[in-house]
Amino acid sequence: MNTIWFPDVAEYQRLCKLSSKYQSLADLIERVAQSGVISAEQKLPAQRMLADHLGVTHGTVTRAYDLLVKRGIATAKLGAGTFIKAQSVHLDELDDTDFSSSMMPLMGQQNVLAEQMRKLANNASALTDILRYKLNGSDELQGTFKAWLNDKGLQIGKQELIFCQGAQQAIYSVLAALCQAGDTVLHEEMCYPGFYQACDSLGLNTKPIALTPAGIDLNALEAYCKTHTVKAIYITPNCQNPTNIRYDQATLDGLLALSQRYNFFILEDDVNYCLPENWRLPLWQTANDRVFYIGSFSKYFAGGLRAGYLIAPFLWQQAVLKQIHSQCWSVSMMNFELLALALNDDEFKRNQLQLAEEVSARINLLRALFEKHGLEAVFSGLNVYLPLPEHINMFSLANQLKANRVIVRTIDVFTRNGKANCNALRFTLGGPSSRQAFELGLARVDQVLRHRDGGIEVVI
Repeated sequence: MNTIWFPDVAEYQRLCKLSSKYQSLADLIERVAQSGVISAEQKLPAQRMLADHLGVTHGTVTRAYDLLVKRGIATAKLGAGTFIKAQSVHLDELDDTDFSSSMMPLMGQQNVLAEQMRKLANNASALTDILRYKLNGSDELQGTFKAWLNDKGLQIGKQELIFCQGAQQAIYSVLAALCQAGDTVLHEEMCYPGFYQACDSLGLNTKPIALTPAGIDLNALEAYCKTHTVKAIYITPNCQNPTNIRYDQATLDGLLALSQRYNFFILEDDVNYCLPENWRLPLWQTANDRVFYIGSFSKYFAGGLRAGYLIAPFLWQQAVLKQIHSQCWSVSMMNFELLALALNDDEFKRNQLQLAEEVSARINLLRALFEKHGLEAVFSGLNVYLPLPEHINMFSLANQLKANRVIVRTIDVFTRNGKANCNALRFTLGGPSSRQAFELGLARVDQVLRHRDGGIEVVI
């Protein structure tokens, strides 16, 4: 096929102000390929010709083309040139739309990971470390993750990060270290179902505390603490699951004061994705002797990696490590080595920006759909909390959506024993693998809501 496309020089020069020349060129070509300006299997300009067109070196174009191949956007054919690769977008109208699982869409994470696997395969020293028993990673690995957190503003100092197989293991291990069977742990009235499972396994009593628009109800919390002994409280203050409430500073300050007055610890779960501009430093930074901080890459990169981390108060660090050690002789460091390589790679950072842009776009699309039907949802990151008016029952609507191939969560799954005091659904944005699949899901939701608006409850 003859080459008919050349990039706009002014647009390329604008992008060069944001990143290196070869990355800017790769980004520009990827963007026009995804928009359809360049069709699948179309040949890209010869490297020397494109270099002359843009006024850059031949090496700049070579590096850009190599990067496009790594990203899976282009393919190099020996002796023929570089061609745009056909993107396999799976869109089967008979498939369900999964708006129930809180996970990121795959937008190049697989390519980022593949590149790190190639690097790791050529790093004999790192591979040797992985093959040895090591409870909590090497000093070098600790340093990489600490530096990454430090760039986010989290000052850890000499404190050791505790690596774990996802945040669920961190929750279980902290509770096991702090509590004995029969102890009481408090939690938000609606929260992550895995917390209940951990408490059940450990024989712990749980007590829900009501939520307010500012966070957990401090008056209800103190009233309970006055008459009962409490070992810990589990919270998700940055992006509450499922309501998307963001604790205000007065509530965080009040919670810390109560934890000191009544001698209980705080489990701060910060795994839920929120947009970069909404993320804030954890409570642990203020009170590292009272707070166990739990983070994870599951909802920021890929859930299948099972890579979580925990910062414990110094005096409790060995107790938590002992609990992890009792569950698995040592946490596998393979995934952490791959992530450590990724954290220092510009492609990982670029992928995070792409994901943030996609989540923002999906928020705007779903918000417009709900507003069209007179519904007002609470948005923050991947999760969407949709309170329903009295005349729309959450179970009825969820069943109608399911009959039309849309899976959502009713709010009762986030309560103890499935007893909910409110009427709401939780949507998540990352299940559909592409924008096309996401928009198909929106069309299905729109169809169900239109029939409800008309007073007709049917399966389309």
